[in-house]
Amino acid sequence: MRLLPRPRTPAALGAWLRLALLLWGAVGMGCGWPVPLPPAGELPPTREGRVALYERTLRAYLQRGRIPLIQVGTSLGGWRDAAALTAGMDRAGVALAAVTAPDEAALWEAVRQHPDRLVPLTAEAAGDAWWKGGAAFPASLERQLGRGAAALGPLLVGGLSLPGEEGQRRREALGALFRLAGEKRAPLILDMPPEDGDVGQLERLAAAHPAVQAVWTGAGHLPRQEMNPGYGHALLRALSLRHANLAFGLTTLPPPEPSPVIRPRRNLLYDPGGRFSPEWQALLDARVDHFLTGSSAGENSADYARRLQAYRRLVLDALTPASRERVAYQNAWRLLTGREWRE
Repeated sequence: MRLLPRPRTPAALGAWLRLALLLWGAVGMGCGWPVPLPPAGELPPTREGRVALYERTLRAYLQRGRIPLIQVGTSLGGWRDAAALTAGMDRAGVALAAVTAPDEAALWEAVRQHPDRLVPLTAEAAGDAWWKGGAAFPASLERQLGRGAAALGPLLVGGLSLPGEEGQRRREALGALFRLAGEKRAPLILDMPPEDGDVGQLERLAAAHPAVQAVWTGAGHLPRQEMNPGYGHALLRALSLRHANLAFGLTTLPPPEPSPVIRPRRNLLYDPGGRFSPEWQALLDARVDHFLTGSSAGENSADYARRLQAYRRLVLDALTPASRERVAYQNAWRLLTGREWRE
């Protein structure tokens, strides 16, 4: 009869140790179990009250040794309800999401239900309303800012270099949005395909409105496979050096699947084998104040948490500790509140 359990073998101990380290790393990066939060109560009527609620959420994560994420530009369109989104956020360690929606009423109802997790942006523009809507469209955005939206957008813009009257109207419309952002001291978030002429127009407007904080979303992602991969780290480094007021929302799309042949990449953050690109890592560490965690098309599917967990593991974990916290939440905090994060 054995009175004491048989000692574990070194192999078994090693397996348990590896599992414990893996779980500890996942929790430390913000994944795993949800962080318990005190009841949020009603949506505060003032900006100061809402910012205090956001800060309380972030500090709850930090007090438990978790690095929180703030994701900027998440669309509620396609989600069953806001509770499904916040459940995915819990699994992925996303403390706050700056959200938009096709319907303004639905957007604010979601924010009312989750005032400590969802930061309101302006509602999504229908089709070409951003340049065809005339004076009514900027007026609607101005009204939403007065209601409490933290930023303008994300606005899907493009065709800025088209010839003729249409191109002129598009350029004038985007210029009017930059002027509105400057007058209201609101960030402007742009979802813009990386076309040569459009990038040139964005540079002109950023230079003409240096007080406007503009964010170009989808950094690292090529919407079409045939697009020039030169729209990668070298271009964004140059833009960040030329324009202090231009920031970039990193794509959270997953790395490419392993393949025996080299295929054209649409997600430039990763090498063909799925490893975070050393060039992008060097860029983020060198120009870290210009980058934050963005959203990606199609994130309303069941793999939301898996995508964000992969982004944490492959991208954020590769950065220096200081850069990791800037990209994870501190830059987005400054964008949405106009304040530096205080430790």
